[in-house]
This record gives sequence, structure tokens and C-alpha cells, in this order.
Amino acid sequence: MSELSTEQVIDYLQQHPDFLTHHPELLAQLELQQQTQGATSLVHIQQRQLREHNTLLKSQIDAMSKHATQNELVYRLFSQCHRQLWSNYDFNALASNLRHIICTSPNISDCKLIKYTPQYDVLIEHRLTNSAHYLGRINQQERILLFSDTTQSAAVYLIGEVKNPIAILAFGSNDPNHFEPTQDNLFVLDFVQALQLRLLELA
Repeated sequence: MSELSTEQVIDYLQQHPDFLTHHPELLAQLELQQQTQGATSLVHIQQRQLREHNTLLKSQIDAMSKHATQNELVYRLFSQCHRQLWSNYDFNALASNLRHIICTSPNISDCKLIKYTPQYDVLIEHRLTNSAHYLGRINQQERILLFSDTTQSAAVYLIGEVKNPIAILAFGSNDPNHFEPTQDNLFVLDFVQALQLRLLELA
């Protein structure tokens, strides 16, 4: 009888996962040499793999739960912001109220709605030409222009077109990793579109 290959053994065990259950005497003889732990039974290895898998699943569930909580917070904040669009008829009042709402988030230190002036042309050219928004760390010049010295990361949105800007909406955080390019900002983009329509009406 020819010797079975490793692949054939693996294939057979995959097709008969209860094989070792029906042959416990074989299971008792199986010992796998581990470099760091010495001889370890197959059962112990399976248990360790299950624990590692459960730990990974728990980590994924925790991350999903955290993400869902953050999304709920953002949704509630911008629902309040949407309501402000139709209860304010003055740019400065709208900017002040938006700042008050957004800064209730523990991770956001500042919120600015600023009317466009040529002093923001460098910022628009550097951060907002290829995309109408930027999320990530900002440099010293941008901190001076928009926020305070403690701001480390920001989300900056252009209201209007690059060739015809209306305003800039910016959120700042003292956490350098709070805003990042891969961050989901669907709720914010939806609000930015509504804000642009409202500012055109107020102009």
C-alpha cells in the first residue's frame, strides 16, 4: 500500500471531521512538538486556536460597537446642525450656534464657519483643490489661520466651488489622530451640501 501524502490526510480529515471522535485512542497518541511549549496535545492546540479566534471575534465586535456609537453621536450632532440652518437668518449667528453644537463632542476642540476671503486662497490651493474636503493633521500656518496652537488635526470643508468659494467649515481636534483621511464623513458631507444651499439663500 502506498504511503498517503500530507494533502490526502488533510483532505480526508476535512471530509470526516468526526474521525478522531470515533477513534479516541488515536487522539490520545497524537502529540505535536511546539518549539516554545514542548509536547502539546492536539486538543490543547485546538483549544488555544479557539481562544485566539474568540479573542479576534471579540475585538472585531468591540470595534464595530465603538464605530456604531461614534456614528450615532455624529448623526445626532448634525441633525441638530441641520435644524440650525432654518432657524438662523444671519451668518454670524449660524456660525456661533454651529460651534456651540459641534464642540459638545469631547474630541472636537473648535468649529469654525468662516466667510471666504482671499487670505484663504493658499489653504484652498493646498488642501481643497483636488477634493472639496481635507481630513488629517495640519501645519502651523493652518493652525494660525483657522484655530489655536493646540489644534493638531482638522476636518476642513470648502463651501462652494474652488473658483467661486463661499465659505469654509472647519473642525479642529487637539488629538493628532482624531481626523484622518480614511475617516467616514458621510453625515458631514450631507450637511455641507445643505449648508451651501442655505448660504446661497442668505447671500
